[in-house]
Amino acid sequence: MASQNLDQSLARALTFLFEESVAGHSSQCSGHHHHHEPDIHGYLQQADAWHQLQTLRALLCQRPAVPPLPFRVLEDAERIYNHLQSHRILVPTASIPALYQIPSDGPSSVKLSLWRGDITALDNVTAIVNAANSAMLGCFKPSHRCIDNVIHAAAGPRLRAECNRLMLRQGHPEPVGSAKVTPGYCAPTNFILHTVGPQLDPGQDPSDQDKQLLASCYKSCLDEAEDLPPLADGRLVVSFPCISTGVFCFPGRLAAQIAVDAVISWCKSHPETPVTNVIFDVFLEKDEEYYQKALGEALSAETVAKCEDEIPKTLPPANPILKTARNWISQADYLLITAGAGLSAAAGFDFTSQSLFRKHFPAFQSLGLRRLYDTFGWDAWPSKAHKWGFYFTQLQLARIWPASPLYASLLDLATSQFDGRFFVRTSNADGFFPANNGFPEERFSSPQGAFRYLQCLKSCRSDAYFRSKPYLDAALPFVDQNTGVLTDTSKIPVCEYCGGEVFLCVRAGNWFNERPFEEGEERYQDFLDQVEREGKTLAILELGVGMSTPGVIRWPNETLVRWGEGKVKLVRGGEQASGLVDFDLEAGGSAIGIEGNINDIVKGLRN
Repeated sequence: MASQNLDQSLARALTFLFEESVAGHSSQCSGHHHHHEPDIHGYLQQADAWHQLQTLRALLCQRPAVPPLPFRVLEDAERIYNHLQSHRILVPTASIPALYQIPSDGPSSVKLSLWRGDITALDNVTAIVNAANSAMLGCFKPSHRCIDNVIHAAAGPRLRAECNRLMLRQGHPEPVGSAKVTPGYCAPTNFILHTVGPQLDPGQDPSDQDKQLLASCYKSCLDEAEDLPPLADGRLVVSFPCISTGVFCFPGRLAAQIAVDAVISWCKSHPETPVTNVIFDVFLEKDEEYYQKALGEALSAETVAKCEDEIPKTLPPANPILKTARNWISQADYLLITAGAGLSAAAGFDFTSQSLFRKHFPAFQSLGLRRLYDTFGWDAWPSKAHKWGFYFTQLQLARIWPASPLYASLLDLATSQFDGRFFVRTSNADGFFPANNGFPEERFSSPQGAFRYLQCLKSCRSDAYFRSKPYLDAALPFVDQNTGVLTDTSKIPVCEYCGGEVFLCVRAGNWFNERPFEEGEERYQDFLDQVEREGKTLAILELGVGMSTPGVIRWPNETLVRWGEGKVKLVRGGEQASGLVDFDLEAGGSAIGIEGNINDIVKGLRN
């Protein structure tokens, strides 16, 4: 019933916001030209929950604080936001180890931590800090992935209304370097501290005043935090993002140094402070490296000391949604594990990671490539020797990628609880399930292709596909370790039948040869037929499957649930879209979405 109400709440909120937006647009365009009004009812019938939620967030992001939202719409929006928060796997701040402590003459030392992740995923935190602009009303551009947008999206529309109230009372823009405090509303934090950092032009060097103002941001936030009530466990925890970096163009390395120095300086001048913990939260790999360096320099200068505290053994209870998911899986007769790119990323093989690319493909950065994902559909290689030097390096990296505790946990789940009553189906081509982590080949299908095969791009014959291993073994000694180029062009693979060009056998174009994977898909269908024939129940565990190719894994899983007559249940886990199910499926008691880090989700399902 609750999820049915969510469908209604989402429809009402979207309808109001659409109609309001169209009315505003119509008044602006009156007398100029005709405009096409969107078919909101058609949209609600066709769009899935994820796209509707993205639209809701975009419309709320663009909407000014005045006039205020009608109470019913505000109530609907908050019902949706609170539901989404209830399905997130949050990170208790008590589980984040304190790396350093600031020596103090007071009753206790403030502990410093460094954590990389979404600041709105922190649980048991007194206050998170928002890097705001001087208007203090949030960012009005939905496409901006700034911290201002992230925090307002988590807190919901009441946050903008409260910020507007504070600014009306103040009567002027927020000064750079100061701070204000608001409730956290729907975000999993008690309070939000808003501060405005100095803004530079791209490439501009910060002045001494800019540096002082940035330091003042951190100190002003801590000033405000001192007056906030502590958590139930007695701690007072403040988490800072990277202030003024990103669109405000402050150099990241210097910003990290200023942040660390400012916090240390403030704590030393406030020995009696009730603040117990400061967490530097970063989102980008490079920022994590900057903070590691800044904290290391503080340790060398003896302004901080190493913290030897252990992570508390007793942490807040896990999200109840995990218990429901565990029960569904443990009570099922059969298990289907399905996976997308998010699972490989959670095991470290992340196609969006710049650090992975820098480490394993450094020579190819000169071509403008920064991530493995950048090579999708990219064919501006200087030569075939460059192209195959890259792809042979990628194939070797996937082949030697170490066995993962994450996959081991999934294998243990499948074998210990389901013996021979499980199957794995993935859109990933890396082969990690059978080749690297011991899953049985006879219970595996990868319909999108596999790195273990090369294929003729012309598909000159239906069987024009070949094992990549012999070609890889022959080529590796000739891949230059400095340039990444294949130095012996005779090792460039060609079709064994027609002599034409070959490529990885993956679904990257209409030339894809599905034949090597037909047997796996037949085994998958046999598995489903067996479940149906025996009248048994099936649990589907879907991990890291987003909206890139939903027709391969995501939508077929939903079809199984809808046609399963209550005997098929879906547990969907991952970040963003990968952790969301349509509200009608959830209302039927047949599907749940869990949003969060896949490692944490699987750990929660096993414990």
